[in-house]
Amino acid sequence: MNEITLEAGVSSPDHDLTALEAARLLGVSKLHVIDLLEAGEIDYHMVGADLMFNAAEIASYKSDREHRDSESLVSA
Repeated sequence: MNEITLEAGVSSPDHDLTALEAARLLGVSKLHVIDLLEAGEIDYHMVGADLMFNAAEIASYKSDREHRDSESLVSA
């Protein structure tokens, strides 16, 4: 099984992730990933009948979310 490690950087920015892989990277459920795409917070594209996510965009979203979370803790 391939392990997805984008913490240190994305070696292939055009790499696609499945919804489950994106969820694992973000530390959320697959259903939450679906909620995020429905809310327009993350982009996706279809490959056949499968939802796919750009690895670099998911890593960027994760970084942005962590930054927002840490700012809200500081201001509280």
